[in-house]
This record gives sequence, structure tokens and C-alpha cells, in this order.
Amino acid sequence: MQKSSKKGVIDGDRIFKATNVKKMHPVFLGLAESLASVVMLRFIKIYNDRLCASNLLSDDGKKDPLVDADRKDLVGVELLVDPAFKTVQFFSIVSFKRGNGRKMAAAVVEATPDDWLLAVARDWSGGFWEKMKKEHPRIMIS
Repeated sequence: MQKSSKKGVIDGDRIFKATNVKKMHPVFLGLAESLASVVMLRFIKIYNDRLCASNLLSDDGKKDPLVDADRKDLVGVELLVDPAFKTVQFFSIVSFKRGNGRKMAAAVVEATPDDWLLAVARDWSGGFWEKMKKEHPRIMIS
């Protein structure tokens, strides 16, 4: 029997998981795969309760994708994922390059099951989330 040369979603290069993640809900994999379609997102990491994707990694040895609104060289998103309550919350989204915020939001909406809630808990964007809600009415802003 030949082994398939196709790697799984978690390839350890672009998409990887935290070492303490043992059992993973399929929504995490769907989100990771969908976010991988955003070219600027070079690193996607799955944690037990969240997912982070960015163009840069931390330099502390943990290989954490950076999502820091104060930096001017980042494209990234941090999502809080709660399978028990079927919720994906946009915790942070940042992009120095125009258009990537829209691409990241669309990738998350596309990968989130229809019966799940998509939420933005705090909108400090100055209008970005209102535009995204018009394009994707499933997104709830509180």
C-alpha cells in the first residue's frame, strides 16, 4: 500500500497546533484551512480554545502567530472558539495592508457552520465591522 504524499491540514509548517491540544473540534480545522486561503497569513496555530493566524511569529520560541493592533507590520486574526456554545468570536483582527481584513472575515464566515454564532464583542474598528456585517449578515456586533 502506497502512502499518500498529501499532508493533512496540520502540516507543521504553515498550520500547526499547540502542544497541549489533544482533541480538536472539526470547526478548528475548517477555520484553519479557510484562513490558509488568505495569502498574507503565513502561520496559523490552533489552541484549545482559540485560533491565531498572522504573517509573523513571536520570537520567544513558542511560535505564536502575532496579532497586535499596535504593530504596523502585521496581518492577523485571533478567534475565540467555543464548540459547546457553537460560537466563533472575532477577538482581534489587524491588517497593515488594505483588503486583508475583508479576506480574513470572509474566510471565517465561510468556514463557520450555519448554526454557529459569529460574534464581535467589542468594535473599536471605526466602521470596519459595520461594513462586514452588511456583507455577512451572520456577524453579530455587541
